[in-house]
Amino acid sequence: MGRYLELNPDGAMRWDDTEALRRTTRDRALAVRGALEPVFSSEDLDASGVPVRRVLPSPDAVDVLVWVHGGGWVHGDLDGYDGVARSLANRARCAVVSVDYRLAPEHPFPAGLEDVLRVLDWARSRYGAVAVGGDSSGGNLAAAACLAARERQLDLAAQLLVYPVLDHGDSEYKAAFRRRYRGFVGQRDFGAAACERIAWLWDQYDPEGSHRDDPLAAPLRAAGLSGLPPATVILAEHDVLRGEGERYADRLRDAGVPVDLLAFPGQIHGFFQMAGVTPDARRALDLAGDAIRKALDSASPRPRTTLFDQGERR
Repeated sequence: MGRYLELNPDGAMRWDDTEALRRTTRDRALAVRGALEPVFSSEDLDASGVPVRRVLPSPDAVDVLVWVHGGGWVHGDLDGYDGVARSLANRARCAVVSVDYRLAPEHPFPAGLEDVLRVLDWARSRYGAVAVGGDSSGGNLAAAACLAARERQLDLAAQLLVYPVLDHGDSEYKAAFRRRYRGFVGQRDFGAAACERIAWLWDQYDPEGSHRDDPLAAPLRAAGLSGLPPATVILAEHDVLRGEGERYADRLRDAGVPVDLLAFPGQIHGFFQMAGVTPDARRALDLAGDAIRKALDSASPRPRTTLFDQGERR
């Protein structure tokens, strides 16, 4: 990981140019994903007005994982996460539907979440058991979707949260991260830069700052977490988001939600996409796929219901 950071310093990113940022992060993702695993089919579809890519490991997949890509709500795309989607489909032996949700700053909160909820609604009308997952900001949207589904008394089989963004606050963990990571892998301001980057992304997602205490924007702010689907939480050791991920896992357990917390020593934010670079990514995909398959198998049959009442958008 040290070599990766040396070759891809954060300072090389164009945070002042959204389109350049999106191109750079896409190029980096394609460079580290490794060879794409073969699948039975992969096709781009329209899911109730939201673009998605559906990957099938076999023609008879009856369950589905709705996958929400990361990128700080600002960047990331279906091609950059195609390797993740294919790997999860093969390991979980289910369809994987990746959501091409609207991005900030053009489409701030709650646009991306609305898109995820629409795709979950679409998936529930077509598949048996439905799980939801995502990494980073995608993990934020997946966790928020579970909270929204709970309010409507709609069951989801599982949530897969990979180093999720869960709160906007400047926590004690983040303050300590700034100090501990001043010279990480030779980058003098690694810790401070990570915190500044998270703050900047929140400003794109919620530019007026009026929604940041809303649990659907910051799930760690939810008053209670009981009744949520079983969770698999994957965290990286050298990640500014590790603290809030650990806190959320603890709160889920305290609320009686089954939680499997998988921590990866030595890893950095983003490693889940790097199957072509690190064996830890492949191991994490194996564990995530196994967890989703187990949860889908355990899900009880349910009636076909929807996340939106007729004509309703949250």
